[in-house]
Amino acid sequence: MDWDRLLSKSGGNEMKQIKSILLYVDAELDPALLNRVVHIARVVGAKLTLAAVVEPAQSQISLTRGSQDLAKIEQLLIEDRQRELVEAASSIENPDVSIATHVFLGNVDDAIIQAVMTGQYDFLIKQPTPSHGLRQRLFGSLDMRLLRGCPCPVVISQMKPGGYSRRAVAALDYSGDDEAKARLNEALLDFAAFGLETEFPEMHIVHAWRLYGESLLAHGRGKIPPERLKDLVEEERAKRQQWLENLVDEYRNSLDEDRAKRFNPKMELLRGDPTVVIPQRVKELDADLLSIGTVSRTGLSSWLIGNTAEAILDCIDCSVVTLKPEGFVPPVSPT
Repeated sequence: MDWDRLLSKSGGNEMKQIKSILLYVDAELDPALLNRVVHIARVVGAKLTLAAVVEPAQSQISLTRGSQDLAKIEQLLIEDRQRELVEAASSIENPDVSIATHVFLGNVDDAIIQAVMTGQYDFLIKQPTPSHGLRQRLFGSLDMRLLRGCPCPVVISQMKPGGYSRRAVAALDYSGDDEAKARLNEALLDFAAFGLETEFPEMHIVHAWRLYGESLLAHGRGKIPPERLKDLVEEERAKRQQWLENLVDEYRNSLDEDRAKRFNPKMELLRGDPTVVIPQRVKELDADLLSIGTVSRTGLSSWLIGNTAEAILDCIDCSVVTLKPEGFVPPVSPT
């Protein structure tokens, strides 16, 4: 995935600017990813920070604690990570962009989320954390915690050794009267417009839909004649089609004339369970990127980004961008 520049709608509104990008390094940094992120920062005029996190010594339990100077070990760990980051930054020749390095001390996800919450960074990028165990996933548990809890846009950038298709998918959710979902859809269309003008000449805007209670109406206690069911399905399909077309048309009309002419995504209705049909379509297209909005839920021991989004992310093998609804409150407090 190559984010050359993040564009937002013009037409009376000031262009949204990304001023500071955080590239979090939790493993060996892929040089190709570093070069791409430096290019992003250069084009948008943003500062770039390469960051790592060291867990504090006081959080560790050691049977031989009395014979170890944990504070000294902690300092050595910080120095080692700082040296690695500086070497990575120095590997970029003539970056023409401000590159800083920072080693945070603390719990990994809390440290990153708190840094974003203080306003230091407004875009987070990282490569996938390796996943282990019987059930392999593209995104490791740390990735999912950041996707759930980080208030700014989060990019988990998956490099594709087999080459790029230059196709991207933006998944929109029916908003109805839900203003938060409507704003998320608008933000996703911003990303789609950006992608069309840069890396992804083939942009697919998809919307998964199904008739509420269709199985019950077809086979259960509420069974109705097949022809009537067919009519209801077609009515719902037409309603969703009209909604999607209107949404895209309204967005296009909000752009200036030149950008409106370039905004020509392919629109697709996907009938079925979104947790099935969206990953399936992403795979069929061999898409490089999926952008998706997240509707956060609280009240459980873990923070969720919505069952649908979690299930979709569990099934894809491309880069992903996730956006939070306005008013999202992270599960940590700024320090």
